[in-house]
Amino acid sequence: MINRLWERLVRTGESLLGAPTDLCAYCRASVKRYALPSLALCSRCTNQIPWIESIQCPHCGRMERCMDCTRRGRSSLSFNRSAVKYDERMKEWLAAYKYGRNERLQALLSSMLFQTYKRYENEYARSGAIHWITPVPVSRQRMEERGFNQAGQLAAGFGARASIPVVPLLGRRRDTAKQSYKSRSERLDDLKDAFAIDEDGIKMILKKTVLRPINIVIIDDVYTTGSTLHHCAKTIAEHADANVYGLTWAR
Repeated sequence: MINRLWERLVRTGESLLGAPTDLCAYCRASVKRYALPSLALCSRCTNQIPWIESIQCPHCGRMERCMDCTRRGRSSLSFNRSAVKYDERMKEWLAAYKYGRNERLQALLSSMLFQTYKRYENEYARSGAIHWITPVPVSRQRMEERGFNQAGQLAAGFGARASIPVVPLLGRRRDTAKQSYKSRSERLDDLKDAFAIDEDGIKMILKKTVLRPINIVIIDDVYTTGSTLHHCAKTIAEHADANVYGLTWAR
């Protein structure tokens, strides 16, 4: 009797208050219906996302002709694809995650990576299924500043959604200054020999992966000139017969 009365009161309260609301994954605004349910975003945040829709550079995934790739020539990185254009709004989103210690955004950005991967899955699967995911390693200084490796978190979230195992294959030989403040030539010079293979990681994938070449996706937050991903891919290719691809949140 009391239980039935309580249930009736709850239903009455819900009808008076209206439909229960959810929170936008980014701005935390209350919404009765998500504009983009797959990412749990409100209409305002959904409309701010500059998805990369049309690719002009088949190598780096840029929306316009890319002189960086033309100048670079041969590379150990097969290609890269990115979710969004790195405009001012997306810089705010990433800053909230990386520097604002807003780690709940990891799920949102990882989901955006996964949607992008599914969109280009046929390209990634040209040489067979992806066997492993690995993140770009963060320097000791950045780890101390932020307390986490954003690429590692994105890789973990993406790997869980894609059902692909994540393994650390790379480490930093030395700390490098922030790449966003450097010219292209400075980035190329600064990243030479910056990465080292993770011996335990490479031994594990060589042992556990029967097929050759091994198909590996490197995860990072932003692709600027591509220097970081190219040096990472080169380091992996020196230690394994592998097809190495890139997947970044922004370009």
